[in-house]
This record gives sequence, C-alpha cells and structure tokens, in this order.
Amino acid sequence: MEKLATNVSISSGMIGFMLLAGIVMFLIPIGTYWGLKRHYKLVSTPVWVGIAVFIGAVLILERILHMIILQPSSDGSIALAIHHPYVYVAYGALVAGIFEETGRFFGFRYLKKRVSGFGTAIAYGIGHGGIEMILIGTMGMVNLVVMSVAINSRNAAVISKLPSGTIHSLISHAGAATTSSFFERIAAFIIQILLSIIVWASVNYVGKIWLYPLAIGLHALIDTPAAMFQAGIISNELTVEIVLWISVLAMGIFVYLYIGKLRKSRVTTS
Repeated sequence: MEKLATNVSISSGMIGFMLLAGIVMFLIPIGTYWGLKRHYKLVSTPVWVGIAVFIGAVLILERILHMIILQPSSDGSIALAIHHPYVYVAYGALVAGIFEETGRFFGFRYLKKRVSGFGTAIAYGIGHGGIEMILIGTMGMVNLVVMSVAINSRNAAVISKLPSGTIHSLISHAGAATTSSFFERIAAFIIQILLSIIVWASVNYVGKIWLYPLAIGLHALIDTPAAMFQAGIISNELTVEIVLWISVLAMGIFVYLYIGKLRKSRVTTS
C-alpha cells in the first residue's frame, strides 16, 4: 500500500470542484439538445441511435478488438505502446476512426428514411458525443472524487489498488487535471457533432460519399496527439489540448463553409 504523509489531503473545495465539473458535463448534452431543439427541429430518435452506435461500436466492438490486439496486462500497461509506440499510435488512431465513423455512417443510413433534415446530424452528434462525455467525463470526475475521499480517509482497500503515480498526481495536480479534463471533454463533444454533420452529408448528398472516409481520416488525425501522449512520445499534455482545440476550429470552419454550401444546394440522395 502507498504510504501517505499524515498531512497530505485533497481539500473539500477541490472535491466540490470535481463534483461540479462532473455535473456540468452531465448537463451539457441535455442542455445542448433542448437549447437547439426548436431552431433545428430536433427529435429524439437520432439521439438514441447515436447513443446506441457509441455503445456498440466503441464500448463493445472496439474494446473486443483492443483486448485481442493490445492484450493489456493486469496493471494496465500495453507492451505495444512500450516497445513500438508509433505502431501503437497508428493502430489506436485508425481503429478509433474506423469503428466510430463506420458506426456513424450506418447509423445515418438507418435514419435516412426515418428522420430527415439537418437536425438529424445535430441530434445524432449530441447522442454520440453526449454519452461519451457522460461516460468519460462525468464518470471520470466521479472516479476522481472517490479516489480523493479514499486518500483523505486513508482507505487502504482503495489506495492499495492505485498506482503511486496516480496518487501523487492527484494530490499535486487535482485542479489542473479537473480543468484539463473538463475542456478536453467539451472539445470532444463539439468534434463529435461536427463529425456527425460530415458523415450525415456523405449519406444524404449525391456524390459526397468521400466525406465518410474523410471523417475517418480526420478522426484518426485528431486522436493522434492523445495517443502519442499515452505512448510517451509527447510529454506535454498542454500540447495535446492546444492541438485538440485547433482541430475544433479547423473542422468547424470546414463544416460551416463546405457543408453549409451543400445545404444551400439542396441536392440530396434518394
């Protein structure tokens, strides 16, 4: 068990900050849906399809492939990331792009004759990105709170299962970790909506099927810095955050200019 100094603890204010961040991340997808519902004529069906696709493609199918290919050890370490970090980065980024965007593509194929209009893309993105934000962002904050309480109460059962690096990082950088996670999840949520718009256009506009593999490539490209950080190739987490927000801006401009032009053309597939 990790030995902790008797005067080491995480303030109640910081724990409250983690809880607040988790609650806000839970409410963002809900608030986004209701805030945009009237303007884009949103309905709930695409939201539920987006949730189902994320669970099926990411939490089930992609995870099964990772267990087969990566074979993580009991402590969570991955041999491929240690011995062949660039291969690990390429694998992780491409697999994420292929699974999520293919799931998104078939999700929109399913929705095409059931729900029409641009609002379909927005609602789907809120479902896909929202469940990701809740499962990773909100639940991540819950985990931080549980670990913080365990550290403060010297709970041996919990502390003994935590790597020493995790404990010291939480004690020293709890505020930075919470803030970083919060803004990272917001960026990821926006990106999921933007990617949903791109794949929606690939399904609904004549001759635009190429937008589907473009979405795979964009997704893989966006995931690359985070994968490089996980593999130890990049050591500065701030670099990852900056690249992520640059990606949000660049993709937002593309969607506004190109997809906006497509919407004005109103030439859709049958």
